[in-house]
Amino acid sequence: MEEEILQFNWGKKRGIGGKKKDVQFYDSFTYDGVEYKLFDNVFLHKDDESDPYIGKLIKIWEHRDSSKKVKVQWFFRPREIRNFLEGIESPCDNELFLACGEGAGLANVNPLEAVAGKCNIVCTSKDTRNRQPSDEELKMAEFVFYRFFDVGSRKIVDKVDDKIAGIDGM
Repeated sequence: MEEEILQFNWGKKRGIGGKKKDVQFYDSFTYDGVEYKLFDNVFLHKDDESDPYIGKLIKIWEHRDSSKKVKVQWFFRPREIRNFLEGIESPCDNELFLACGEGAGLANVNPLEAVAGKCNIVCTSKDTRNRQPSDEELKMAEFVFYRFFDVGSRKIVDKVDDKIAGIDGM
């Protein structure tokens, strides 16, 4: 069986980093005909499960050995954190919780090839820092979120600091 060759191109370069200055960071990439940019919400392959992971791209880079990586901040489906939902308003059918706080489950590094497509998520938070979505954007959204799951305290929270995962204005 022939292996499918997928189209891939890097977008605009951001800068060089890493301990040995051997990492090139990028603002975007095009993979299999789809352009992905920093802070896009994406699906990621999940071995042996029908539902993919859902996350936000917060770093994109390539190592000198040509390995391509993405750092992803996670969204949680209610069933993934159901033990921590007691005593809060029941989630909507298409509601997600954005990871915040400090600790395991906030974000991690994945091979760029794990990205399986874009995900349309709309933030409906009433926080004044959040632009309110239009009725059309709400209809088009696959998922909504307005609450967060603090991975350190393992609690649902409505408000977060200005930075999550070291990134301003998520």
